[in-house]
Amino acid sequence: MTYLKTFILRLFQFEGTKMHSNVLLMCKLLLLLLIAHHMFFKISDPFIPFIPGLDMFNTYPNVFNYSLKIIFGLSAFALLFNINVRTASLINGCVIILSILASKPLFFNHNFICACALILAGLSNDKDPPYLFVLQLSLVYFGASINKFLEPDWWSGAFMDNWLGTARENPPYLYMSQLFPKMVLAKLLSYIAMFTEFSIAIFILFKKTRRLTVWFIIVFHTTLFTLTSFRFGHFLESLVITLLAFNSITKAQLNIVYRQKSANVLKQFFRVLDMDKKQTWAPNNEGQHFWLQLKHKDQVLFNHKALKFVLLNTPNFFMLLFAIDVILYILLYNHRTTLFVLNAIFVWIMIVYFLPINWSKLFKKTPTYKLQ
Repeated sequence: MTYLKTFILRLFQFEGTKMHSNVLLMCKLLLLLLIAHHMFFKISDPFIPFIPGLDMFNTYPNVFNYSLKIIFGLSAFALLFNINVRTASLINGCVIILSILASKPLFFNHNFICACALILAGLSNDKDPPYLFVLQLSLVYFGASINKFLEPDWWSGAFMDNWLGTARENPPYLYMSQLFPKMVLAKLLSYIAMFTEFSIAIFILFKKTRRLTVWFIIVFHTTLFTLTSFRFGHFLESLVITLLAFNSITKAQLNIVYRQKSANVLKQFFRVLDMDKKQTWAPNNEGQHFWLQLKHKDQVLFNHKALKFVLLNTPNFFMLLFAIDVILYILLYNHRTTLFVLNAIFVWIMIVYFLPINWSKLFKKTPTYKLQ
């Protein structure tokens, strides 16, 4: 029983493998996302394949289908429970790509991006930074922008107007479009989308602008989600999870001092999430002014700065967010407006809280002076 419990807990452990912790976290979440969207059951025998030669498998019904499902299931199990994670991730990605090549109806950008990220994770290691993900994101946005640049309906605004105005009947767009001359708002939104995606493709390549670009991606897509209430399948979730590859999780021990009265709940919360045992918590018995202090390598952080650092370096915090999102989706499946409002509010709160801006300084009251 103890061995079984230890093995099950490996689902929530991210240290000690041949992957960086953040990359392994990304892989597990992408895999869980694909499973939640029924990817396992969507695997089938070839149906209108991209490669006509794959039709030969239809001569032997269910051989292709069951073989891929077995391989996908075994490799998914291995990845989730930290068994040869690089190989398992590579196999999972290849199975999804092969499934897409075998059936055109399975091709969606969000499925393809997940598969590519899993393959690149399998090709990465725990020694070098995940440069391959930089190239992947750059290609994704470069391809998206070029595709729009070559489409006349994007330059004329017709695509945006038909999508938001006719297909989606989006209330904010319909209201705001009345304040502009005909098609001006549609053109403006189209140009913003095209040039934003092209800029992301460029700036993500440079180390100095990468962190800012990652935050810009999050804000950009959250804004789109807020305006359209549309997730584009699970593209939004896939993208956010892929960005975890850029959140370098420290391997060093986190030494945390907390005020017992105000931060004791935090200690209990993180002790549940810290399955890798990287945090040590000690009570503050000296009556210091802070409620949380973090000592990490050569830096000391206090209060919310410390809390944000601990959260971003606790992989199971992101696993918890994923679980909350899934539970909300299930509970509010027939109440989409409520679900959208809760999602939007929650995401914007998270962005505002974690955005690397010192809000206290930003909104600090400016001193006034009397004229002499």
